[in-house]
Formats: sequence, structure tokens, C-alpha cells
Amino acid sequence: MRVRPATAADNEKLIAIEKLTPQGGQIKLVSERKDYFFRAKKFADPIFLVAEDEDADMILGIMGVGPVTVKLNGETRQAGLVFDWRSNPQAPKGLPRHMFRLWQAAHKEIIRRDLDFLFGYVKEDNERSASIITRSGAQVVESKDFLTMPVHASFCRNRSEVEQVVFTPKPGEEQERDALENSFGRLDLYPDWIQREATREQREKYLFGKFSCRGSSVKVWDTTDEYTQRVLNIPTLFGLLRPIFRVGSKVFPLPHIPSLGEEIKVWELFDLVLDQPADLNPLLEKVRQAAVAKGIHYLVATLGPDDKGYKEVARKAWVRPRYHLFAMPLKEGIPLPKPPTYFDVSFL
Repeated sequence: MRVRPATAADNEKLIAIEKLTPQGGQIKLVSERKDYFFRAKKFADPIFLVAEDEDADMILGIMGVGPVTVKLNGETRQAGLVFDWRSNPQAPKGLPRHMFRLWQAAHKEIIRRDLDFLFGYVKEDNERSASIITRSGAQVVESKDFLTMPVHASFCRNRSEVEQVVFTPKPGEEQERDALENSFGRLDLYPDWIQREATREQREKYLFGKFSCRGSSVKVWDTTDEYTQRVLNIPTLFGLLRPIFRVGSKVFPLPHIPSLGEEIKVWELFDLVLDQPADLNPLLEKVRQAAVAKGIHYLVATLGPDDKGYKEVARKAWVRPRYHLFAMPLKEGIPLPKPPTYFDVSFL
């Protein structure tokens, strides 16, 4: 076995491994990337490693660390976001040594790059990954819910209010700077402007636009050209209920029940600024109308219980998968992030 940097030649094997790890309970979804490296490409000079069984010509595990420049306790710090850390389900069970070897190799590179701390998001029910991370010295510092809302039923039936919502396809970076700093600049994990320059190309590619209503606003992140989810399994009962839900969703915010093999498309809502709770419904309705026109099935806002607007959005969420934010200082005197932290949508 050897650990080495991942290359473009590994793309098909990595995509095949992801297809072996579907998510969900009764309805199982598998993530589909056209390019497995599309997350790694969001970072300047990422650490992206694979553990390989050369004799069997098999990739056993994957680990990525994206260097980022963020705020922590009011200071600019160099951090590493851990992403795509997974084991091939066809590899040996238990706590495979290849995952430990991956961590050792990545840790050497992390130290060489003089990073101050590591952080990452792990699904609440992923006990195996959580166990590996906590054994390595990381701690849970916050939880974020992926508040998932169907788009069939209207969020606001007051047409005059919805018409007040302004859509800006490509908000100017300089115009946004002061507004973002005022709303989120004091939060831990808020990206330093050096980092925002590094990810400018990604924002231009995936930012659908900004929706504004009086003093409130929200942005939409669209990666559906690169990343979707496909339905692998659906219970018979759900299939029988599909026509009923399709009719009922015109009145109630019922979820879209997919058919077997269907591709599910999602828009991520981010940088939610809720000046008045009454602004949320017309904002979401304007987003919903745009989503329906683009064939989107769900809207997802990633917020923690301490984030402003969480309660209002959570009331509209049909499901809310929870992810834990882990963090691990790498140097003496580096504090842990304090909630509420900023969730950077470009990390998805």
C-alpha cells in the first residue's frame, strides 16, 4: 500500500467509490459528480491524497484538506478544511490502517504549510468518522442544520410583497463587501478577503444571484451543472403516494417524491440577512419561483440554532440533516471557533 497525491487519472475510480456510499434511510440517494475534483479545485493548492493497494489496483481511501484564510477570535488565521475524507466500502472493515496512513501523510503536509488549525463538517449519524476525528484530538464546537424546503407550494400569496423583491444576477464584489462585513465579519470562520480573492472564480461560476427585500437578503448557490443526487431506492408506498403529493403540494409545502433513477437538483441559500421576520416569506417565494423555472426540487439553507433567522427558516423545513463542526488547534494558544460561526457555501 502507498499514499500519494490524487491525480486526474483517478477520477473515474473516485466517482465509483462515491456511488458505493448512498445516503438516506428509506429513500436512498447517491451523489453524482461529473468531476470528482470539483471540490478540491475550490482551493488554492489543496492537499488531496489517496491510499492505494497497488497489487489490487484499488483506491482504499481518500482525504482532502483545503487551505483557507479565515477569521478566528478577531485575527486572521491559516486553516485547513478537511473534506472528502472517506474509505472505500470494498476495503477491509474495522478501522483500516490506510485511513490512519492517510491522516499521517496529510498531517506532515499540514505541518509543512504551517496551518494554525483544522476544521470540518461531519454528518451527525456518521459515528465512524466522528470517532476517528475525536481520537485525533478534534472537538465538536457547533452544529449546523441543512434546512431543506420543497418548492411546490407558495411561501407567500401576497403578490404585491413578492413583487417588491429585487433580483440581482451578479452583485458587485465591492458593493457587497461592507454589507457582508457588517452582517458576518465578526463571526469565526468568516473568510478573510485574501481568501475571497482566491475563490472569486468559484463565486462567479456558481453564484446564481442575490434576492433583496427591504433590509433583508439571501443569495443562491447553484452547482447543479457539476453535482446532483440520483435516487437509488424508494419504498413502494412512497411511489403510490406520489400522485397524491403532487396534487396536494399545490396547496401545502409537501416534498417532491422522486421516481427511481430520478436526478434531484438542489439550490443552496446562503448569506441570509433577515432584518425583519416578515421579509422571509416574500424572499423565499421569489427564490422559489426562480427555482421552479430552473427545474430545481429543493432549497437548502445551512444554519445553526444560534444563527439569526434559524427559527423562521426551520419552521419551513421538511427535513433538517444535522452536521457537526469539528475543530482542532495545531499550535499553542489557538482557540476553538465559537458559535455562531460563518458557513462558507463555497466549501460545499
